[in-house]
Amino acid sequence: MARFFIPTEQIFGNQVKIIGSDVNHVKNVLRLKVGDKIEIFDSFQKVYLCEIAQFNQAFIRGIILSEAKEETEPKIDLTLAQCLLKGKKMDFIVQKATELGANSIIPVISERSIPKIEDKVEQKISHWQKICKEAAEQSGRTKIPEVRSLIHFKDLIKTAENYTLVLLPWEGEKEKSFKNVVADLCVGQNQGGQRRPPLQNILLVIGPEGGFSLSEVEAAKARGFKTVSLGKRILRAETATLAALSNIFYELED
Repeated sequence: MARFFIPTEQIFGNQVKIIGSDVNHVKNVLRLKVGDKIEIFDSFQKVYLCEIAQFNQAFIRGIILSEAKEETEPKIDLTLAQCLLKGKKMDFIVQKATELGANSIIPVISERSIPKIEDKVEQKISHWQKICKEAAEQSGRTKIPEVRSLIHFKDLIKTAENYTLVLLPWEGEKEKSFKNVVADLCVGQNQGGQRRPPLQNILLVIGPEGGFSLSEVEAAKARGFKTVSLGKRILRAETATLAALSNIFYELED
């Protein structure tokens, strides 16, 4: 069943008003009709089953049949800081990070970042935010990650104190494996012997195609960043992001 994010102010009583690009998607892409049902969710993690009641040129009116509170969001507050990648790779990362459970995404300019987007930052942020919305709807999430403002790496490392843990996968790290560092975060056991994690506020920082410079890594470590290895093989930047996110949520989610 199709799912759409609807701001709370568009929900009134037992009715919902769908506007904007979603109107075209419902009418011309999905070709839904009066009487068809859709799901909508708001910013309070409520999910509503709705029946389409009216089509208009500018909006669609739906009748709410039922509502429920869904617990699909991870308990881990994870922010992905992704250094800019070439071509459509950033779009791919934003989409997959949303599907996997990232709470927010920060685009980062590092020494070896190739794309130059300073003259079109607002356009890019808006584009990535739209991808987050579509990915959240598709994956059954009840929250849309925020794409934050573009930041330089030298300024990002100053924010380390805002997080309980900052992880920086780096091919030069030979001693601390990503697996062991993340597994160490799991504390205690429940009666079934399953590891149960504490709530975490994590910043995951992934470099560009050319990786981080040594000076960047040293500056980050001085600020409390933990460098970790993702394994014996050198991964592409987009592969490293997916591998790291998957490992974190696998180890730390209930």
